Amino acid sequence: MQALLVLNLIVPIIMITVGAALKKHPVSDINSGNGYCTPASRKSEAHWEYAQQMAPERFILLGKWLSLAEIALSLILFVFHVYAPYSVMTGSCLGFLWLGYAFYDTDKRIKERFADRG
Repeated sequence: MQALLVLNLIVPIIMITVGAALKKHPVSDINSGNGYCTPASRKSEAHWEYAQQMAPERFILLGKWLSLAEIALSLILFVFHVYAPYSVMTGSCLGFLWLGYAFYDTDKRIKERFADRG
């Protein structure tokens, strides 16, 4: 049952993989719907270029931190003999909250960067 705890690493692995893919193959077309595509990043061409440059770095960094947090959480839950499905559910909730924070943080940084320009 402890093998189920590996499921907690799915979200951070996806974050790191997507960040690496966006870093290796940046999207230049704002109208393609690909890349880091949020309302904040689509405001202008300058917003778009900054978002495509900054978002992959943020997702890789936050994905690495999430990996460490998920491993620590899994170890703690394993030591306290928490029922595996509860551990997976806890880890999944942490992963999705962290993913939401990654989008929030990236959009916040885009808005801060262009706050004085309107």
